[in-house]
Amino acid sequence: MNLRGTYKKSYFREINKQLIVIGLIFLTAVVIGTYLNKIWPDYQGNIANSINSIVEYYSSKISIKNIVLANLKSDIYFMMSISLSTLLVVTFPITLILFIVKGISMGYTINSAILAMKLRSINLIFITIFKNLIIILGSIVLILISINYIKEMVFEFKKSRNRSKMIFLVSRYLLNSIIVLAITSGLQVLLNTLIVSIIKFLVR
Repeated sequence: MNLRGTYKKSYFREINKQLIVIGLIFLTAVVIGTYLNKIWPDYQGNIANSINSIVEYYSSKISIKNIVLANLKSDIYFMMSISLSTLLVVTFPITLILFIVKGISMGYTINSAILAMKLRSINLIFITIFKNLIIILGSIVLILISINYIKEMVFEFKKSRNRSKMIFLVSRYLLNSIIVLAITSGLQVLLNTLIVSIIKFLVR
């Protein structure tokens, strides 16, 4: 019992460390994104164009259903890219790059809204955060699963290179990825529907 308890504590301690590292990476990417638009000489014009395009898109006559489906395709593509880029183990850095780019994009959007809209930006900031909330959490879970998968795959490769065992690990990883993708996409659709409805109401 003591050994099992020690193992559980060690396991959760390791998960907590991984969560902290991943969280810090994402927050750093968001911070970088907030300063990215200041690097360009014509950043004020770019900000205005970015914000105007967002407002015009959501205030158009495009139905909520079509907007949600468009967002869903983008979210699924993002999650599948993370999942598949980890499958070969050596391409795991691509997963981190995709995750970092997502954070930079969010930071850029939030800072653009603040610079262009001042106090009125609170609605757009709220929408940006919650519109990406589930997909980011799902991505973090997927990255944690990926890290565990990589550790097991490397261990198995060094230990015995058992082909059937390695195929099992790949199959299990794909199954877990599909489950995470399905749950994340479903929750994100619900959240996107709510957020898009709010945007449509605010920009009328």
